[in-house]
Amino acid sequence: MEFEIKGNAYRIAKLSVFDQFKVSRKLLPVLSGMLSDFQAIKTLAAKKDSASIMEKVLPKIAQSLSDLSDEDANAVIFPCLAVAARKHMKSWAPVMQGDELAFDDMDMFDMLQIVGRVVGDSLGNFLRELPTTPTPEGLGE
Repeated sequence: MEFEIKGNAYRIAKLSVFDQFKVSRKLLPVLSGMLSDFQAIKTLAAKKDSASIMEKVLPKIAQSLSDLSDEDANAVIFPCLAVAARKHMKSWAPVMQGDELAFDDMDMFDMLQIVGRVVGDSLGNFLRELPTTPTPEGLGE
């Protein structure tokens, strides 16, 4: 998937299934607080309005990520940035080199947009299956 942030072209790959599992384990508590927004997000996704989705989701994800421990936040951010590249001259350069961002002009919002897109692209099928309403009482008992 390719996209643009502040005039810079980015390309992301999907997380491996093992990284998808690790990231989803850390993000499920974050995402559980957004169940009420999933229907609105689905509607925007049907309209292919990714900009509105990011505007709706990123502030909540940013707040929830700020509540995570450093270790848990890194378990989400590092794998996501590891599959991202940025167009530099005529080739693609990894966004991360070791545990450092490769581009000095990237800020936290840029970083979170990339992470959000990787999560959406890699975990999208899983997230679409989450319920949008609470399970009725008595089911599964």
